[in-house]
Amino acid sequence: MRWIARKLDSLVGTLFAAAAGLAAWQLLEFIQQYRQRLGGHLAEAQLAYRQTVGAEVPGLNAATRQALALPQQERVAEIAQAWNALAAADPWLQPFTIARHIDFGIAGATFRAYQPALPLDLVSLSYAVAGMVFGWLLWELVKALLRPARRHRHGAVVVR
Repeated sequence: MRWIARKLDSLVGTLFAAAAGLAAWQLLEFIQQYRQRLGGHLAEAQLAYRQTVGAEVPGLNAATRQALALPQQERVAEIAQAWNALAAADPWLQPFTIARHIDFGIAGATFRAYQPALPLDLVSLSYAVAGMVFGWLLWELVKALLRPARRHRHGAVVVR
């Protein structure tokens, strides 16, 4: 019976490692697709800003148009900062960079439209290995938390 339990433990640990490894392997691809979508939002926001500033609407003077365009200008600056930070980030730092500059609306849309890829570059494969190690560690932590506390009786003397 202990043999089956050990085999099941090994199987579940491998499944945790494989799932975490696959997820980590896809991380850089998700970031790339997010950055591409972010670039599209940036171009769209820049166009909307230019159209608002340059619009000739009867009864609106230039100062009023500029005041209306201020939120758009701020949005352009926000998206540009995030896009530039991701573009300049080292691949090893991109997960931390995206965490600092993430737009949850754009990230959600990226996730819904996400297309998995099979990146075979060294960095992506390294992420996969790190994810596998994390998965095994996570499984060991789950087991440790679920395991009842054991008392070690090695060398203990029982007095009656």
